[in-house]
Amino acid sequence: MQPVEGAVIAAAGLGSRLGLGLPKAMLEIGNKTILSRLIETIEPVVPRIHVVVGYREELVIEHVARWHRNVVIVRNPDYRTTNTAWSMAMGARGIPGKTIFMDGDLVISPESFSAFVAKAARTDVLVGVTRASSEQAVFVRTHARSAEDFEIDEFSREARSEYEWANVVSGPSNLMDKVSGYVYEQLQPRLPLPAFALELSEVDTAEDLDRTRAFTQRLSG
Repeated sequence: MQPVEGAVIAAAGLGSRLGLGLPKAMLEIGNKTILSRLIETIEPVVPRIHVVVGYREELVIEHVARWHRNVVIVRNPDYRTTNTAWSMAMGARGIPGKTIFMDGDLVISPESFSAFVAKAARTDVLVGVTRASSEQAVFVRTHARSAEDFEIDEFSREARSEYEWANVVSGPSNLMDKVSGYVYEQLQPRLPLPAFALELSEVDTAEDLDRTRAFTQRLSG
């Protein structure tokens, strides 16, 4: 058992596919930013949160200073020439043990995330997946280990499957060090890896944003 010590939220990117001129984490859904929703989901079960900022960092820094005083800001001044994995590696510095890495454009069911954290404490590396629904999914091929556990065998952009990569993974705090490509590409050589099905919605495109608004309404019940 190794409890999760921290969470890194990557919010440095340009969000160019959506093209709204602000970090996707700062989009408001139901009068609350995606970032606030994510932090409020993480805070009850993870003691330390780092948010990595880059593009229009002033917006995120001001928002965190006003609403989330316990969150640590990590600046990535090279956000235009580096990728998400680089931001995640920067964000994990100073976290002593097991860490959850995630994108800043996710809305996650709190109950689902709590269950992920509990399982992460019992697993060296745990990969989050979700039911395939996004516009530009990275699909995952899985196989069942038991009625409740399953593993990932393959990531693929072409071979459609029931689940997609959720852009959430837990592991040692140095998991993203020296990664040159996409985050899931760092995980590929380690396969098979244990997986956990998260209930979440990700925003990459305008269609994803509409889907995430509907998902958030369902969570609010």
